[in-house]
Amino acid sequence: MSLEWLGIQLLGGVAALLGVLAFQCRHDVRMLVMLSGSCLVWSLHFVLLAQPTAALLNLITAVRNLVGMRFRGAWFASGFIGLYLVTGGVSWQSSWDILPVIAVISGSIGVFFFAGLPRRGALLVGSLLWLVFNWQAGSLPGVVMMGADVLSNVYRILRWKKSS
Repeated sequence: MSLEWLGIQLLGGVAALLGVLAFQCRHDVRMLVMLSGSCLVWSLHFVLLAQPTAALLNLITAVRNLVGMRFRGAWFASGFIGLYLVTGGVSWQSSWDILPVIAVISGSIGVFFFAGLPRRGALLVGSLLWLVFNWQAGSLPGVVMMGADVLSNVYRILRWKKSS
């Protein structure tokens, strides 16, 4: 366990904290801004773990979340989904890279076509796929964060359903 490895994991811990806090936000705009910040930090974390597909997808996702606060519709979703597919194809290293590609596509569908509970459901699917990817990539905070995202998002979904 080197100091460099610990630093990379600590950086992931910062991204994880931002992600967990984001899913505690009741308002979609605040949640998406915090998720964008988290994605930027995750991108750097994955660069340092030599996972270029995950790094690029997180960078694009930060932009997608900000665009998705203001715009919705098939044109925007199609553009981001196309960008994810091209990026995944160009940076592909192994079959594991399909997991984050599908995860970000699920998130795009949620951000551009849904709001409230359906949006949270689409983001939940993405979190589950990222959880598996992080496990194999050696991102300990990624595993913890996605596990926490899953639990936090499920908790928020169940509370909203109960209050409806």
